[in-house]
Amino acid sequence: AGGIKRRLSCKGFFDRLLVAPTEWRITTLEDVAEVCFGTRVTKKVDSGSTYPVYGGGGATFYMDEFNRESCVVISRFGMSERCVRRVEGKFFLNDSGLTVESKDSGLLWQPFLDLQMFALEAAIYELGRGTAQKNLNVPEFRCLPVFVPPLDEQKRIVAALDQAFTALDRACANIEANASDSAGLGDRWLSEVFHNGCDWPTRQICDVCENLDRERVPITKADREPGDIPYYGASGVVDYVKGFLFDEELLLVSEDGANLLARSYPIAFSIRGKAWVNNHAHVLRFSSRTTQEFVRLYLNSISLTPYVTGMAQPKLNQAALNSIRLPMPSLSVQESIVGRASEIEAASDQAAAAYKSQLEDIAALRQSLLQAAFSGQLS
Repeated sequence: AGGIKRRLSCKGFFDRLLVAPTEWRITTLEDVAEVCFGTRVTKKVDSGSTYPVYGGGGATFYMDEFNRESCVVISRFGMSERCVRRVEGKFFLNDSGLTVESKDSGLLWQPFLDLQMFALEAAIYELGRGTAQKNLNVPEFRCLPVFVPPLDEQKRIVAALDQAFTALDRACANIEANASDSAGLGDRWLSEVFHNGCDWPTRQICDVCENLDRERVPITKADREPGDIPYYGASGVVDYVKGFLFDEELLLVSEDGANLLARSYPIAFSIRGKAWVNNHAHVLRFSSRTTQEFVRLYLNSISLTPYVTGMAQPKLNQAALNSIRLPMPSLSVQESIVGRASEIEAASDQAAAAYKSQLEDIAALRQSLLQAAFSGQLS
């Protein structure tokens, strides 16, 4: 391990070698395990519909054959800090990933080896070479120091970690459920508000604002002059350019794109100050900021399917946008709704930050348990 020690800097990694119980054998990965590469395949030639294809990250496409089942995958190409992951079920592993298999289950139990790979994740990531894309240095990976305790100790550690991780998984599931519920609170409240306001008078969008689409100017990427002015498209800022078309508060509404139907993120968003807008977002000017925000909330709460043309390339043209009828209560009612929606959004954001912090704490605890287990400190 002398050569690899000079390459690795992850805090505490080699210190653990010094505190491991004396009856634990310390050897190299290649001494006790086979490194098994995935197989190169391409979507164009090999795609099917049955088994997901994994590399160093998530699934990319499907095939009709598999070469792995329920095992730990390690990134080989395009590494990220999460370079060790477990994939359940049958799948096909391409050449962007690899797996490690114990040579002797009586010496090194596979579940223990799998957990040790997770404990070594930071060390494995440090073996990546390259800047734009990190690729695993496989010869050095083969030389990673690994622990081989007595078999009964391996099984005790795996059982203890499985029990602890099951509890942590339940905690994560509860946190994620609470986060999802909190994130949808504003949408549910607005849906109820607009449903209960069915007796409000209605007006078409073109009656409550001025459409400035004629002032939009698209610029191809090659022709854009870099600057500090946001360049907006259908989904928000897509670049920063020199010069501007608008310098005021406006409402932008997506004109085209799959999000008009998928609604993965808002299709209406307010902007303020200097901006350049291309021809993929409608530009609306309101005389009242309150009404602008009220309309934004309403457009983001309804389905636009009746107004969208095209499925392969969904589009909300200006005529269709203008035909949307809006509930128009009094300005004071609008102001009350906008204010309450803002309060709910702020509370939701605060809760989301708290949930994220809790999940990070659980991830840190999980890693702490792994570190304790593989230094002989897990009682």
